[in-house]
Formats: sequence, C-alpha cells, structure tokens
Amino acid sequence: MNNDKNKRNIVGRKVQWTAEDRARHQAIREMFRHWHPSPEELMASGEGANFDLHGEYHELRPFVQEIKRAREEAGLTLAEVSRRCGIDQPALSRLETGHNKNPTLDTLWRYAAAVGRRLILNTEAIRDTRPQREKAKRVRAIQEK
Repeated sequence: MNNDKNKRNIVGRKVQWTAEDRARHQAIREMFRHWHPSPEELMASGEGANFDLHGEYHELRPFVQEIKRAREEAGLTLAEVSRRCGIDQPALSRLETGHNKNPTLDTLWRYAAAVGRRLILNTEAIRDTRPQREKAKRVRAIQEK
C-alpha cells in the first residue's frame, strides 16, 4: 500500500520548467501548429534527427497479411515455414498477429522467401507539406549559421 502511495506521488508531481524549457517547447508547438508531417517527412526535413521511429507497422500490416495468405494458400504451417527460414515459430506467429511491430528486413525477406514470395523494396519521394512561411524561416536560419 505504501508503494502505491509513492507511485502516485511520483506520477502526480508537477514538472518544474525553466524559462528556457518553456521557450523551446513553445517554438516546437509553433513549428507544428500548421505543419503535420508524416514520420518520413519529419526525418527527411531534418526536424526529426532525434525522432525515435518504432517501425511503421501500419504500412507493413497489409504486406504481412499478403505473405500470410500466400502461406495459407500454399498449405504451409508455421512449423514448416519456421524450418524453411530459420525463424522460430513463436516469432513468426508474433509477426503474423501484429505483435512484432518492428520486424527487420532480414526477417521479412526470409519469411517471404519461405512461402515462395519475393520481397521487393521501393522508394517514393516525400512531398514537403510545410507551410511556405516555415520554409523561408528555416532557410534563413540555416543561412545565418
């Protein structure tokens, strides 16, 4: 019980912000007030240098479902696919059910190959959606450095 009380005190504790912290956070809020970038655009713009991307699984989900369908159509069990690709059966199950949200390219390649599919990578240009005013400010800031 005492432990729960301590946890509440830690969670409920108010963060003490410095004036510098407030100014930095206000600048971040202003930057994104009219610009709502995708994670890819954030990285491409340079604004996401410290962005921690934990996989874009929502984009991979249809891809993984397609490979699962191919496995089922081929009549392959997860155990058979596991033997073919060298990935343990529970890991394959987590991939198919969406519990592995950040699979490696090697995992996807081996899984696809084991069910008779080929992994093909492609890229596309990222459209810059920043408001024009923000682009001009950023260019000036870079030129002043």
